[in-house]
Amino acid sequence: MNKVKFLFLSTFITGTMLAQKPKPFTFVIEGIAKNYTTKYIFLSHKWDDKTFTDSTKVVEGKFKFSGKSPEPNMYWFTTTSNALGQPQIIFYVDGAKTTVNMNMDSLQTLSIVGGQSQKDYEEYKVTMLGFQLQQQQIVSEYNNARSANDMNAMQMKQNEFESLTKKVKEGLKNFVKTHPKSAVSGYIIYAEYANPIFTMQEVEEVIGLLDKSILETKYGKLAKDRLATLQGTTIGYPAINFTQNDPNGKPVKLSDYKGKVVLVDFWASWCGPCRQENPNVVAAYNKYKGKGFTVLGVSFDQDKNKWLGAVEKDQLAWDQVSDLKGWGNEVGRIYSISSIPSNLLIDKEGKILDKNLRGPALDLKLEEIFGK
Repeated sequence: MNKVKFLFLSTFITGTMLAQKPKPFTFVIEGIAKNYTTKYIFLSHKWDDKTFTDSTKVVEGKFKFSGKSPEPNMYWFTTTSNALGQPQIIFYVDGAKTTVNMNMDSLQTLSIVGGQSQKDYEEYKVTMLGFQLQQQQIVSEYNNARSANDMNAMQMKQNEFESLTKKVKEGLKNFVKTHPKSAVSGYIIYAEYANPIFTMQEVEEVIGLLDKSILETKYGKLAKDRLATLQGTTIGYPAINFTQNDPNGKPVKLSDYKGKVVLVDFWASWCGPCRQENPNVVAAYNKYKGKGFTVLGVSFDQDKNKWLGAVEKDQLAWDQVSDLKGWGNEVGRIYSISSIPSNLLIDKEGKILDKNLRGPALDLKLEEIFGK
């Protein structure tokens, strides 16, 4: 059962660093906010997965922030203390003075002038905005064709979208290539290359374009983390470990199964194709469980009773886990599972042997490992 969707570029939340290894610096942000009706304006940034928020009064449409930062970083304004509130006016801060001029009635006239970090952000935004507009146009035309049941037009728009995707890939890669010492390049790898359209080999290649000076910065580390995540979901590499609770609330770790060949089976009680596949998994389990094979079910259910009812009805005798978040299942997110049934076959050492083995294919693979 698939979730059908187009893949879009992420929002342009990017940054850059200076050519040399950055040193801590102080910064000043001065702003004019016309037609601002709130007493305070809030400034936020993120560091080590934590969000920090500061505030200052807006007096006669003017405000000022000052602070310290270990390296160039992304900041954003909100009108409330909630860092995710609106509007989110995004910009980048380095050692240079930053000036902001905005009209709350028309944010399209927003002007932010800063150092090299902000200039890089503006360049990236302009480069990628054209791609986003083209994507939106193609998707709109695709939806119109679908409403008219025009299969030829739908296929044509699908082809156009795929062609544009190639251009997007080249655009992102070219930005990294021409900005090897820029933190925005590290952010691109972390954020944009999380899209499943990119292979692990493409991520490895683009990280290789980064200058060594950026690899130990915030964005460089995020880029390397992205590669590590992709490796952990790729055949031939150690699988990413995870922990999720069984129906009794007991934490179950993937690493608990080291020494066995384990099939991590993503499914749900409401998924018809999953339920149709379950007898094949049951047969494989019964045939090879005495030879060191087992199954770990990861359910995309939200209703615990329906989940456990399906486990009993389909006679799934192996361990089951779920966080009852449906498509938001955290293990599914780790492994970028966009359709079910899906599975991973993991060897005794924890490496991924194969993916999405169904019916006879699963039995043949297990026969190859264990013999008849």
